[in-house]
Amino acid sequence: MEKKTDWTQYYNSPYKTASITRKITGQILIKTIKKYIGNTKNLSLIELGGANSAFLELLINAFRPKEYIIVDNNQAGLDKTKSRITKDNNVSVLNIDILKKDILKRGIQKQVDLVLSTGLIEHFDKTGTQKVIKAHFELLKPKGIAVMTFPTPTILYKITRYAAEVLGVWIFHDERPLLIKEVLKTAKIYGHIKEFKIIWPIFLTQGLVVFQKK
Repeated sequence: MEKKTDWTQYYNSPYKTASITRKITGQILIKTIKKYIGNTKNLSLIELGGANSAFLELLINAFRPKEYIIVDNNQAGLDKTKSRITKDNNVSVLNIDILKKDILKRGIQKQVDLVLSTGLIEHFDKTGTQKVIKAHFELLKPKGIAVMTFPTPTILYKITRYAAEVLGVWIFHDERPLLIKEVLKTAKIYGHIKEFKIIWPIFLTQGLVVFQKK
């Protein structure tokens, strides 16, 4: 059986390079969201797999969302999130397994303008990835925006990951770098693709894809 990523360990001891890569990815995320959600006033958003979110403060400062829901099933990471927020941030956290059916009936009351995930959909087998992509759209209002980032297997990614594995510092054991065609196969059922690009400067290259719900 494939070894699973220990998320509690990761939240307690993130990679030392994470602060640099998060700055790069974070600025691209903010620019992308502004591009596709013209009026961000009164923005409602859900971050899937967002325990101890790398972009919590960045998103709050950029958009001042009226509602920001973080969904994850790692309680240690969610507790760390709680320690970073105040009441006027309008942030709530929910411990929910997004692989289970009817996510809208399990604590989330209504659909939102934006559903975001960063480095989530690649931590499942193909069937699990399909379920998680579908969940993004279930939580969106009609014409809402889904933004997903995921590692994609460029030569740069393969070299960087191989080096990390040889050095014994690779901890994302169940990470499957995804080609855009795998993501599109499911997402195009529920939404229209607006943009796809690769974030190159972070070495473990990430695909960033934007969809608008049908």
